[in-house]
Amino acid sequence: MTAFREDNLTTEDAFWVMWYFLQEHYELSNNTFEVSDILSASEPMDWDGSGIKRPADNGMIDFWNEALEKYKKQGKPDWKQLKK
Repeated sequence: MTAFREDNLTTEDAFWVMWYFLQEHYELSNNTFEVSDILSASEPMDWDGSGIKRPADNGMIDFWNEALEKYKKQGKPDWKQLKK
């Protein structure tokens, strides 16, 4: 079972990890996505009747962990890139 990495993030760090998370979805969807699709796939559900809450789509955990790793390696994105 995939698990979230145990990292303590500042509010700003979490913002940039989320930015990488959303950027990945945007690129995978050919530069268009529905935020409602991401939210519904990320909706917490009871997992296996154990009381543990997991995203409806466990792949979202992998996307988050990949975004976290990308942020650790690359840091904040280049502002010039954000001004497109």
